[in-house]
Amino acid sequence: MAAFEETGVAPELIRAVEELGWTLPTPIQAEAVPLILGGGDVMAAAETGSGKTGAFALPVLQIVHEALRTRQAARRSSSDAAGDAAAAAGPAACVLNAEDRDPVFALSPDGLRCQARSEQAWGGCRGTVGAFGGRVYYEATVADEGLCRVGWSTQAASLDLGTDKHSFGFGGTGKKSHNRSFDSYGEAYGLHDTIGCLLDCEGGTIAFTKNGKPLGPAFQLPQYLQGQALYPAICLKNAELVVNFGSTPFQHQPPPGFVGLAAAPRAHTASWQDAPAGGAGGDRKPLAIILEPARDLAEQTHNNISLFRKHLRDPAVRNELLVGGTNPAAQLRALQEGVDIVVGTPGRVMDFIETGKLATDQVKFFVLDEADRLLDTGNQEVIMKMFRRFPKAGAGVARLQVLLFSATLHSPEVRALADKICQNPIIIDLKGKDAVPETVDHVLVPCDPREDRSWLQSNPPVFTDNCHALDQTGPNIDSPENWSEAVKRLKQRYLQRVLDALQMEQCLIFCRTNFDCDNLERFLNSLGGGSGAGFRGKRESGVENPYSCVVLGGARSMDERRAALQAFKDGDVRFLICTDVAARGIDIQGLPYVINMTLPDRSEDYIHRVGRVGRADTMGLAISLVSSVPEKVWYCSIKGNKPWLQPDSNNTKTIDQGGQTIWYDEAQLLQDIEKRLSRPIPALAPDLSLPPEIMARVAGSGGGGGGTGGGGATQYGQQRGGGVSQEVMERVQAVRPAVQELARLEFEAQSSFFMLKRKWAAVV
Repeated sequence: MAAFEETGVAPELIRAVEELGWTLPTPIQAEAVPLILGGGDVMAAAETGSGKTGAFALPVLQIVHEALRTRQAARRSSSDAAGDAAAAAGPAACVLNAEDRDPVFALSPDGLRCQARSEQAWGGCRGTVGAFGGRVYYEATVADEGLCRVGWSTQAASLDLGTDKHSFGFGGTGKKSHNRSFDSYGEAYGLHDTIGCLLDCEGGTIAFTKNGKPLGPAFQLPQYLQGQALYPAICLKNAELVVNFGSTPFQHQPPPGFVGLAAAPRAHTASWQDAPAGGAGGDRKPLAIILEPARDLAEQTHNNISLFRKHLRDPAVRNELLVGGTNPAAQLRALQEGVDIVVGTPGRVMDFIETGKLATDQVKFFVLDEADRLLDTGNQEVIMKMFRRFPKAGAGVARLQVLLFSATLHSPEVRALADKICQNPIIIDLKGKDAVPETVDHVLVPCDPREDRSWLQSNPPVFTDNCHALDQTGPNIDSPENWSEAVKRLKQRYLQRVLDALQMEQCLIFCRTNFDCDNLERFLNSLGGGSGAGFRGKRESGVENPYSCVVLGGARSMDERRAALQAFKDGDVRFLICTDVAARGIDIQGLPYVINMTLPDRSEDYIHRVGRVGRADTMGLAISLVSSVPEKVWYCSIKGNKPWLQPDSNNTKTIDQGGQTIWYDEAQLLQDIEKRLSRPIPALAPDLSLPPEIMARVAGSGGGGGGTGGGGATQYGQQRGGGVSQEVMERVQAVRPAVQELARLEFEAQSSFFMLKRKWAAVV
C-alpha cells in the first residue's frame, strides 16, 4: 500500500480503503490528495468513475480529524487554567472582529474604527461579543461620508447586514432593513452623526437613536431568534465609522435599563469563539461543507465518508446528511449535538444556515462536487450566498479551502464561479474535455417508424407522453406529429427486443423526463405480467420476471429512490429506469449495460450517462435508441408544472408559439456525440447482434459471461484483464518525488513552528 502512503493519507484512512479493496490510488487521487493536504484551492476534472469522491473525501477527513485532535488536546491540557483565567479576566473584550469580516473591510488595531473603501461592494463585520439576555447598547459615529448600515445579527447571518432572516440594519438613507426588505424608519444620517443601537432581549425588540434622540422601535425579533446571541454588525460602502461598545464613556447615554455591551453581565453575553446559549451546534460546529447537485449523490458521498472515517477515533469524526425528503428534526438534533462534516444539497443546507441551525463560522473546507451540474440546476446564487458566510482569514492550511470537482473544467460557468470563490487554484485536468472510458462500447439502434410498422401493434400496450394527445395519428397519416408519436411507440418495442436479444440481467435505462420513466415502468410491468396500473408502487421482482424494474427519478421520494437503488444493486430487480439525476456520480459496481431511450440534448450528458458502465476497468455497453424522424417532446421550465397530465391546445404548442414543447432532432444530437467521441457510433445488426468490429474486440478480450448478443461471447460487466493499469503505475511513479519533498518540507515547517513557539513562550 506504499502508493497511498506516499500521497500523505493517514494510516487510519489507508486501513479503511484497504478494507474496501482499494489497492492503489486512482490518477485523480494520486494528484489531488497531496495538493489538498498542502492547503491550496484545487479545481479537478476527471472522467466519471475515476475515484473523485475519495480524492476530496480522504484529505478533508484527515485535516478535519487533525483539527479535532488539536482542539481536544488543547482543551484537555488547559481546561483548569483556562477556567481560572476566564474568571479573573471577567467579560471578554468587545471590539470589531478581525476574523469575522469581508476582505474589503479594514479595522484599526484597537478594533473600534473601521472603513470599507470600495465604491462598488459592501463590506461587513461583526463584533466579538453578542448578547442573548438583558438590554444592551452600542454607538456608531460616522467619521467619513459614504453609505452605512448599523445594527445586529446572529453568527449565521450574512455580513451584508439586513439582507437575510438573521440580521437587522438601519441605513444612512433612513431605511431599516431585514431579509432584503427596506422600509422607511426614523430619519437619514451622515457625517458626524452618532447612531445608538439598542437590543432588548427581554422584550424582543431592536431600536435606534440618532444623536441621543429615540427613533422608536424598529424590529420585533421573530420567534426563531428568541434566545440566540445577536452581535453588533456594521456594513459600509466607501465609508468610515467609529464604534463604542461602552469601554469608554458614550457620547449619548443609553435609555434607562440599557447598559453598554462591553459592561453587560457575562451571563447575558456570548463570545464569537464559544457561542453559548443559542449558538448552533455548541462548540462542535461544521469544519467542512460538501455540496452535491442531487439527493442521491449527497447520500452516496455521505455513506462513503462514513466508511472512510470508521478508524478515525479519539475523537471520532461526525458527519451528517442534509437533503430534502428526509426528517429535518433528526438533522437538527445531530447539528445541536455537534457535526464536523456536512454533506447536502444546496437548498436544504442553505435553509439550515438561514434559520440559524447550521453555524458557518468554523468552516475550513467548501467542496463543490459535480460543480457543472450544480450550476446547471441554478444554484450559483445560493453557492455565492453560502460562500460569503464562511470565514476567510488565515493562511496555508488555516485558511478556507475551496475544492471544485467537475466532470469538465471547460465550461464558462465553472470557470466564472472559480474566479469568484477560488484563490490561485491548482488545476488538475485528467484526459481533458473529451474524456470517455475506453472500456465502453457504443452502439445505436435506428428507429424509423416509416420502415418498421410495429408501432401499430396494440399488444402489449405502450404508454407515451401525451404530447400528441390532440393530434391525429394513425397508419395512413403522413405528418410530423404522426411520425413523432409513432417513434415514441416504436422505441418501447425496440427496447423489448434489445433486452431479449442480449439476454440482459441488469441494465440502467435513461429516459428524458420523470413522466417518461413512469410510462416505461408501466410498459415493463405489463410485459412481466403486471397490469401496469398503480405503477408508482408496483414492481415485479426476482429472476422469475425478465422485465422486473424500479424507477430512480427526481419526482420520487427519497425513501422510494433509496429503496429502488438498493433493490437494483442487490439484484432484486433487473432494470433501473432513471432520469439524468442518476447520471452524475451514482456508483453501481460491475454494471454491464446502459440504454438511452432518448439521447440527451448535450453531448457531455451522454458522457455522464454512459460513464455508469466501464467503471474500474470493467467492460460496458452503451446502447442508444435513435429516432430517424423529428420527435416532439415536452419542455417545461416551470418547476412543479406538469402539462403532460392535462394536454391542451396551448401547452402542446412549441415554446416559440407560447407552448411547452420542442422538436427534438436526434440525428443532429448523434452527430454532436460522435464528434465528442471522435468516431462514429455503429448500429446493431438487424438481428440486434453486435457489430462485427465490436464483436471481434470483445471476443478477443477473453470471452465468457454476460449476454450472448446474437451468438458472440461478451464479458460486459466483468473486469478487463487484471492487475493495475499502466496509467496508474506511471502516475504513481511520477508523483512520488513531489510527495516525498512535500513531506520533508512539511516536517521542517512544523519543527520550525514549534521551536519558535517554545522560544516565544520562554520570553513571555
